Amino acid sequence: MKNIPFNEKLVVTIPLSLKITKGLSDPHRIKILDLLYHKELSVSELMVYLKKSNFQIATTTLRHHLNVLKRNGLIKISKTKEVKGTLVKYYRSTLKTLFFNDLSFESVVSDNIKIINSLYPKLYKNIYELFTDEKNLILDLTKSKTMCKICNTNHHNELLLFIIFSVVLTKVLNKVLKTKII
Repeated sequence: MKNIPFNEKLVVTIPLSLKITKGLSDPHRIKILDLLYHKELSVSELMVYLKKSNFQIATTTLRHHLNVLKRNGLIKISKTKEVKGTLVKYYRSTLKTLFFNDLSFESVVSDNIKIINSLYPKLYKNIYELFTDEKNLILDLTKSKTMCKICNTNHHNELLLFIIFSVVLTKVLNKVLKTKII
């Protein structure tokens, strides 16, 4: 395997597991997951939203997709309600996803390279200081000694920190955007 210079490597990290890729391996499931992030819905409500989005599927197919998403930990039953003697299950997403059809990752990066280059040193400095200030916390979290046999990097620690930072960054961005600073 040829070593790729750092500046030619992928610009984004996407943590995937076999369960996540299985859950996202169908466009219907992606749309269902997106809908369930915004609102908890029953099967019948999902059918209405899917039809409005030009996704025509049978109820049995929808139930199959829900089972795949649930089995792979991407959605869960949030509540049940008895309606006319029938138990109705409501589902919701277990993670926030950002789906887009009309944006290319490469074009977003190239169109915003000035902002990216401006933010990078500031964010690097803050994260470096955070790691220094929280050194013991980070060390406790990253005690895994499993190293990648290809590049001698501890990807498990990278994944743990990425997930934690992703959750924290999502919370921060939600709060900042709600305060309408921007």
